[in-house]
Amino acid sequence: MNTFQISRRTVTAAYGAAILFAIHLVTYLITPIRDATTASSPVVAELLALLGVTEHLLLFPVVAALPAPRWARSAGYGWLVIDMATDIMQLNSVTRLTYLTLRYGGHIAAALWIASASWETRGAMRIVGLLVALDLVLYSFIAYIPLTFIVLLPSLILLPLWFVFVGRLLAHPIIQQQEQALDGEKQTAT
Repeated sequence: MNTFQISRRTVTAAYGAAILFAIHLVTYLITPIRDATTASSPVVAELLALLGVTEHLLLFPVVAALPAPRWARSAGYGWLVIDMATDIMQLNSVTRLTYLTLRYGGHIAAALWIASASWETRGAMRIVGLLVALDLVLYSFIAYIPLTFIVLLPSLILLPLWFVFVGRLLAHPIIQQQEQALDGEKQTAT
């Protein structure tokens, strides 16, 4: 397998994660879906867990490819593992307080990776990434206060948007390679 194929798959994974995170984050706004358990609605609970695990699995190659310090990538991997574990905990009817507390702790690691990777960039990606990181950290520390879910609402839009920016950033070298290959073919043809 060559580097071009791996990079293209990683870009596809970033865009796929953006779509799945957007879908998953919207489910947090729909109370019957958000509150589905294996006892109340086993099919919905299974689908939510599958969605949560899939969106995080897609991000492993993205964390590896996105320019960030090694320690920040480690935090990114930690976040992915913790979030997948909490999705499975939720599916298996672990108390809400237990799995959400663990998830919010994992969001600190996510914020560290997102902020570090964003700092390596410029423009909108940096701004959106830093806002997402700040939002995740802030909410992790105030989630226990009733009605503070509104603080997390910006992330419903900003996190998927940030993954779109990540996909564009990772796609840039691929596009350059394709353009160089086409230029080389044109020069060979003449």
